[in-house]
Amino acid sequence: MTQDQLVYRGVPYDTHQHQVLLSVEPVEHVYRGVHYRMPLKHEPQPVDESLELHYRGHSYHHRRQQAQRDLQAA
Repeated sequence: MTQDQLVYRGVPYDTHQHQVLLSVEPVEHVYRGVHYRMPLKHEPQPVDESLELHYRGHSYHHRRQQAQRDLQAA
């Protein structure tokens, strides 16, 4: 076993041999005790810019245009 080889619970594995999950077939899976039947690979939902986001007592709004201007200015 080489020093850069990854090991999980004593089992070595090679990340280059992983299969890419391109299927959109629904799969039964559990996350934090909640059962889902959804594809493991999915496209993100479109952003609802009118939605007000709350995080740690602060409210945020989507500012896509401001972020785009900041990126172009940098």
